[in-house]
Amino acid sequence: MSAASDFLGGATPKVWVSGTTYAAGKVVWSPTDYQYYMRKGTGGGTTDPASDTTNWQPTGDRAIKSIQRGTISLASVTSNTATISSVNTAKTELRALGFRSGSADMTGAPHIVLTNSTTITATMNSSGTTTIVSWELTERY
Repeated sequence: MSAASDFLGGATPKVWVSGTTYAAGKVVWSPTDYQYYMRKGTGGGTTDPASDTTNWQPTGDRAIKSIQRGTISLASVTSNTATISSVNTAKTELRALGFRSGSADMTGAPHIVLTNSTTITATMNSSGTTTIVSWELTERY
């Protein structure tokens, strides 16, 4: 059974100990910030996982690397973009939070896509009124 399955199965991770060698995937509890971390590759060290992002990554509820939010204005255009801080697209989820339009016709609702690691694109079927699209982007470790 792997360390990750032990953790997910309810086993309590052990406290991290300086100088101990840990296998890749091993989950430990940091005595510095009382959070869980997973070892990225087999190895040891004397730096607490809370301060060692090279060898340890947060896990559990803290596995979110970043959250970005914003809006894109579609003012008399059918497409527009927003520039974001670079993300790993394979580990990122984009959500439309809603939109506001100057038109009472909601049949042409806009949609959004993560175009690449630094761009979100919003499009809609027709232009003519100002539409504001609200979005949220979550990147995980």
